[in-house]
Amino acid sequence: MAKIIPFQGTCYNKGEVGDISTVFAPPYDVVTPEERDRQKGLNPYNIFHLELPSVQDCSGKAQDKYDCARQLLNKWQHSGVLFKDSKPCIYSYDIDFKADGGRFTRRGFICLLRTDDWSEGTVLPHEKTFGKVTEDRFRLRMATRAQFSQIFMLYRHQEQLAEILSSGNSQEIFRVQDGQGCVHRLFRMSGRDALQDIPECLAGSPLYIADGHHRYTTAIRYRQEMIRLHGDNPEALYNYTMVYLVDVDDPGMIVLPTHRLVRIPEGMDCEDVRARLAEFFDLEPMEFAPEQNSSFNARTFRDKLKEACSNSITLVFGEKKRAFVLCPRKDAMERLMKVVGHRELASLDVVVLEELVFKGALGINTDEMETGKDIIYTADSEAALDSLGQEQMLFFMHPTPVSQVLDVADAGLSMPHKSTYFYPKILTGLVMNVEE
Repeated sequence: MAKIIPFQGTCYNKGEVGDISTVFAPPYDVVTPEERDRQKGLNPYNIFHLELPSVQDCSGKAQDKYDCARQLLNKWQHSGVLFKDSKPCIYSYDIDFKADGGRFTRRGFICLLRTDDWSEGTVLPHEKTFGKVTEDRFRLRMATRAQFSQIFMLYRHQEQLAEILSSGNSQEIFRVQDGQGCVHRLFRMSGRDALQDIPECLAGSPLYIADGHHRYTTAIRYRQEMIRLHGDNPEALYNYTMVYLVDVDDPGMIVLPTHRLVRIPEGMDCEDVRARLAEFFDLEPMEFAPEQNSSFNARTFRDKLKEACSNSITLVFGEKKRAFVLCPRKDAMERLMKVVGHRELASLDVVVLEELVFKGALGINTDEMETGKDIIYTADSEAALDSLGQEQMLFFMHPTPVSQVLDVADAGLSMPHKSTYFYPKILTGLVMNVEE
């Protein structure tokens, strides 16, 4: 069963870092190298100097980037840039934001979770991970013995827990606004209801990863390595990983679609692609007015998807800006069901795209697609349209409902990469877990 505990979080000292909003950053895996460097330039204490380090951050006086992160962390601790809470706490974390024309608040909390192996069923994933990414995160954690960002997890509704989080028995630590206008508020919770009742509420519940599959895979490997090096001590902090937990029924649980910009396969043109897709889909042409602004077009495509068949996908060709709604035919869906073998997967449009469009119609090996080159993932539909090149295709996707994410996880299955985009993203650096 899940075991969560309070911890002595490490936070920035507002009196030492200047503008506090410039030290926090988005999750490391949603930023470009250019954005990483821009964030670092905002403040010499920006969290990316620890989360995405380079040897240059230490003026070249480090063995490698991981050693540099360790040096900076120690320096910031000793100089008072960072401080550790004197007592264990659970940290309430609220985000106020706008989406789909409305205002929302997503309420969650940060704590430590015992890092159980996947086989124990305490933590359920819904996506696969990539070894290259986990290796980088593993080496960083081994060097620093710290975590600078949380794994975003979900739990099924608990009425008592909801009442505790809404009680207001907490002390505000930070209130900052990010570049998208979202207001992030971090609170310290140290009363009995937080430190004892919250862990008891979740003791028998499975937890579901929303964002952070690579982080959790890294945490498992880290725990195994620390046990090998130092012995099995159940009370040691290396057995735990820092998580951000949110009720799946929270009104602020918003999932955005993740669209795909894909290069047209070599040797094909638009007509070839259309002919191949016609084997699996009915293609309904859509009017596309290049003279209209992209915001209008993107909204039109989203509305069209809502009206179309289930599992529909909108395809826009960069060449001549032609658009089609793809509705999979019955025989194609029967073929898909035989391939994936599970209703939970066959009902997802991202699986339809992966199996029927990429692999079936176009013969694309998705495992060999290079992110950022052969395929670009984005939740920003307007920006995707603006950047659509002549040799590219843009696939507009439905948002994946949270209920489907949980169904897939409960069935022990995995979705294709980037099937979900939980919005807004949590900030890196609000509170850290430093073992020493």
